[in-house]
Amino acid sequence: MKVITKYLEGAPLLTTYVIEVGGFKVVVDPGPASLHQPMEVDAVLCTHLHLDHCGSAGHLGRPVYVHERYVRHVVDPSKLYESSRAVLGIFAEKFGRPLPNERAVGVADGARLFHAFDVYYTPGHAPHHIMYFFRDQKVLFAGDGAGVYIPELGVVIPTTPPPFRLDMYLQSLERVKALGAEVVCFPHYSCTRDVDVVDRHVEQVKAWVEALGGNLDKTADEALRELARVDPNVERVLAVGGLYLEFYLRFSVLGFMEYLKAQRASS
Repeated sequence: MKVITKYLEGAPLLTTYVIEVGGFKVVVDPGPASLHQPMEVDAVLCTHLHLDHCGSAGHLGRPVYVHERYVRHVVDPSKLYESSRAVLGIFAEKFGRPLPNERAVGVADGARLFHAFDVYYTPGHAPHHIMYFFRDQKVLFAGDGAGVYIPELGVVIPTTPPPFRLDMYLQSLERVKALGAEVVCFPHYSCTRDVDVVDRHVEQVKAWVEALGGNLDKTADEALRELARVDPNVERVLAVGGLYLEFYLRFSVLGFMEYLKAQRASS
C-alpha cells in the first residue's frame, strides 16, 4: 500500500491510500481539487463526498465509487460545492472546485468491489459516508466516521461538522467494530494497529455529549474550553492550534451543538 500525505499551506490535510489488488490499482480518498496530482490508478474509492476527500476525483478521469444515492454529485458537483462554501467558507475555496465526472458508480451497502473491498454504509459524519474493509489484510478505511487520528500528538478528535447526526454516527461505529479489523486507516492522518482507538473514540463522543449538553448557549470558544477540561485530546489540540483547531475542532463543536439543540427543541 502506498501512502501519500497531502499538505495545505504547510500543514497536513489528508492522507491518500493507493492499493494494488491483482494488478488493479485503486485510490481511497484522492484529496481536494486544489491538491490534485496525476495518479496511475484504475479506480477511485471515496468514503464520502466532502471536498477534502473526493474533490479531485473528477480530475483523475477514472471511475469513482460513491454511495449509490449520491452519484449525481460526482456527475455534477456544482451544488455540492456551493453547499460546502455555505458551511466551510474560506476552507471550501482553499480545497478548490471539483470537476464533473460522468464515470461515477453507485455502490450499495454490503457490496464487494474488485473481489477485495466490502462496502459498509456508515452515515453520521455525512449522509453519504461509507467505509471500505479490505478483507484480505483486514484493513478498515474509516473515512471521517471514526474521528481524526493525529499520531504526533497522540490524540483522536471528532470531525463532525454540521449537519452531524450523532445517533447514526454511534450506530455506524458499533457496526464496524464487529468486523475484526486489524488495522484502521484514517484519511486524517495515518494507519494504526491500535484498533482499540475506535472504542476510545466512542467513549470520547459520549463524553462530549455529556459535557456539551448543559452548555448549548455558550459560544464555540467557550464550549472548547469546557471540553478541554474533560478531554485531554482537546486540550492538546488547543495548545497546538492551526488547522487541527480551526478546521476540525471548531466545526466539530458546531456540529455537536447544532445536533443537541435540535434534539432539545424537538423534545
